[in-house]
Amino acid sequence: MSDHKYDNEVQADNKFGHTLELLARHMPEDAAGGVHLDIACGFGHIAEPLVDAHGVHYVGIDVDEAGLADLRARGLEGHAADLSTDDATDALLKILDGRRLVSVTFLDGLEHLTDGSHALAAVGQLVSQERAVAVFSVPNVTHVDVAIKNLLGQWTYTEAGLLDATHYQLWSAGSLEAALRRAGLQKVDTYDVELARSDQHFPTDHVGLSESTTIGEWVRSVRRRADPHAITNQFVWAVTSVPPRSDSTDVRQVSDTFLSVIMRTQGRRPQELREALLCLAGQSNEDFEVVLVAHKTSLEEQKTVEQVIADQPPGLRSRIRLLLLDHGRRSSPLNLALAEARGRYVGIFDDDDIVMGHWVESFAAAERQTPGRILRGVTLRQDVAVAHVRALPGVRAVSSPDSIYTQDFSLTEHLAANQSPPIGWVFPRSLYLDFGIKFEESMTTTEDWEFLLRAAEIAGVADIPRVLAIYHIWRDRESSRTLHPQDEWLQNQQEIERRIDSQPFLLPAGETRKLRRELLRLRALETQTAQQQRTLAQRDRRIAQLEDRVKGLRERQAKVRGQLQRERRRRARLARQARRAGPAPATSTPVLGGLRRRLRLRTRAKALLGRAS
Repeated sequence: MSDHKYDNEVQADNKFGHTLELLARHMPEDAAGGVHLDIACGFGHIAEPLVDAHGVHYVGIDVDEAGLADLRARGLEGHAADLSTDDATDALLKILDGRRLVSVTFLDGLEHLTDGSHALAAVGQLVSQERAVAVFSVPNVTHVDVAIKNLLGQWTYTEAGLLDATHYQLWSAGSLEAALRRAGLQKVDTYDVELARSDQHFPTDHVGLSESTTIGEWVRSVRRRADPHAITNQFVWAVTSVPPRSDSTDVRQVSDTFLSVIMRTQGRRPQELREALLCLAGQSNEDFEVVLVAHKTSLEEQKTVEQVIADQPPGLRSRIRLLLLDHGRRSSPLNLALAEARGRYVGIFDDDDIVMGHWVESFAAAERQTPGRILRGVTLRQDVAVAHVRALPGVRAVSSPDSIYTQDFSLTEHLAANQSPPIGWVFPRSLYLDFGIKFEESMTTTEDWEFLLRAAEIAGVADIPRVLAIYHIWRDRESSRTLHPQDEWLQNQQEIERRIDSQPFLLPAGETRKLRRELLRLRALETQTAQQQRTLAQRDRRIAQLEDRVKGLRERQAKVRGQLQRERRRRARLARQARRAGPAPATSTPVLGGLRRRLRLRTRAKALLGRAS
């Protein structure tokens, strides 16, 4: 090994090891004796492992003579060639000189070219002609370390690494894939090199780069949702040949359509579907498309849905696209439609709800005022049941529309309970395309609530002070097929709460005022409750004292009663003795005096007994 900055060893967990693994998966069975072209070969560290594993003839190509000299000293073939010009294909064909090509590698070379299109086109042409496999590796400039520092205005070139000072082109997953498609190449397998801490993870005390800080954790959570390459250090992709597409681009085109209306149906409520489409046919603003997903329908149900579409007015029928999906849960049709939607905004309109004729118009007007925000109108709730007319099922209202949902959106209030049925709001498709936010398919209910919380955190919500829709709640036995057990709702709600609590959460401006107000109200209630508890405790102590006093008085009463009973018995005995003795003689005055004393004692005992009771 030399001191050259690109003279790195082959390791199982670096780009060389991953490249060798991809080649082992996709190398032709008859590769032995064929040529492997290693473009931007450097010091050709994969040469010997390739030759030993597949029996290929290794040919290295580079512009750096130091690496080529090292190759030749090891008895390997090396050629100097500049592939940044439009004769790159001819240069490679000249090097091959008619020999059979079986594989190509182009590792960390594209980023060093001022224009990599010629080299890509050359590889695409050779891979197509020879039906060879190629492996590319490119540093990922969208690594979360680079993203955080760039967000904070920091861009630090280094001698080597993600921001190597000699890099002329910087690549993301999307831009690399688009460039490959233009060259007639398509990714067929990946084995990326991932590093949670890249070479750009410096300085070590950077608060934004720390995984334990609030800002670091929040940015990482947003970045992870956007695409799967937050910690990808190098893209390592195996590619094969496909017809080139000159119109391929990694820049998303802005849609001319305002709203994509997603509708889910199972074809079992055709009358409700007809009524829902009738609402759309009567819209005052027709700048929308309908993506109708038939989910787990039988052939007969599918035909029913197709007939309902065929019966629509031509202007609406031409804007309806029917998609079929035979698997997944409630959210699966939504995510399928999201991937196929073309509008700038997306709304969910289930086939059993009702929207007003100004539904689209109101959202479109709000977009002009607050583009990029979630747009939310007033939704009424109404209880409905199944009704039959001429043996055909329909919808019968069993209550008047009721305004039970908050008209002003509050994200903090929505953390506790959902106040926004999906029919009442639409969201920018950018949340799906650019932030990777989609509906959680593991949930069987409340998927719209979970989506709204994550989406509102990023985009915010603009309120529209108009009634736009009626959300139907089914209340009879026949329609109970649409209901879910209470335990199921509770489990999904607990899952939402767990997800919210698992990472930092961003609140929009103004929400902290609501939180302060609620916290102050809660503290006032806690203070009042504490005072009431102290008062109750004092009362409890007074009651205990009174109970002790009553107990003492009762004990005293029992004692006096005992004395009185004894005195009564004694008086009765004396009275019997007096009757037996007859009239008392004049000399019996002491005896009478004793009786009087006993009578006075009896009177006093009665008085004590009265006070005790």
